[in-house]
Amino acid sequence: MSACSILTVSFLLALWLFILALWLTKALSSNNGRPLTANFVAMVTDYGAFIKIPGCRKQGLVHRTHMSSCRVDKPSEIVDVGDKVWVKLIGREMKNDRIKVSLSMKVVNQGTGKDLDPNNVIIEQEERRRRSFQDYTGQKITLEAVLNTTCKKCGCKEGENLKQTPC
Repeated sequence: MSACSILTVSFLLALWLFILALWLTKALSSNNGRPLTANFVAMVTDYGAFIKIPGCRKQGLVHRTHMSSCRVDKPSEIVDVGDKVWVKLIGREMKNDRIKVSLSMKVVNQGTGKDLDPNNVIIEQEERRRRSFQDYTGQKITLEAVLNTTCKKCGCKEGENLKQTPC
């Protein structure tokens, strides 16, 4: 295969993924950005439920943290395969030439389908909280205080070469 044909194939793949992302956005934001109408649960796992998206083979994930405003340990206690649920598109991500669709049930009234978060305030607050928590995980903690400690076994003080002592 020539370099030109490889570029053409990769361009067509990228174009197809872009068109699919636009189509998914339109399909998931029907009714002027309102939540999807009653969609069916396709599969339930330990970490959430996959929801069928009408008109395509793609499924979106409702993570267990987005199923209810209360803590959900087992998503199977909330939904079963085949249940109709109201969901709202909260994110989409292109990863490894695949589109991942994130959905939420907790910002939609499951009885009426009314959007409980029309301006996405709740979703943005959760995202900000998650981001601020993750920012500090990679930093090392250093103590400014220096304690004068002595080993009880050999009498070696802190800062001395510990390789010379047997303990």
